[in-house]
Amino acid sequence: MRFGFEQCEEIGYAVDFKEIKRVACVWIDEHLDHGFAANPHDHEIIKTCQHLNSKLYLMSLNGEAQYCNPTAENLGKELFLAIDTLFIGRAFWLASLRFYETPNCWVDTDASSISESERQHFLSYRGEALHAYAKDKGIVEYDQRKL
Repeated sequence: MRFGFEQCEEIGYAVDFKEIKRVACVWIDEHLDHGFAANPHDHEIIKTCQHLNSKLYLMSLNGEAQYCNPTAENLGKELFLAIDTLFIGRAFWLASLRFYETPNCWVDTDASSISESERQHFLSYRGEALHAYAKDKGIVEYDQRKL
């Protein structure tokens, strides 16, 4: 992940990386780590995951029930949008995200990689839950001088 910012706090950073880990990385762990990302049209796989009570993440770039394969490119877009949404209203923003498919193969995603319709579909499906998650996490101040 690469973040942008307009100005640094007095201590010299826009955000402590602990805050990124506490919010974004935990969201990734809770929703994707050791789970299965599926195209919403993969009904048999979805049924199997539900039967086994496995962690399942349905792709949402094309709408809740529309065809969307979990390619590295699409997963990069979903992650970019999720992290971007988690940090809305902060003094920094997600500038780009690198998603590794293998140690030697990756995709780089930034806002220009995502169409407006993909953004709208994603937000209509996941936006409310992401905003609630971010609100629940709150904001932690790491600069002891401000506590």
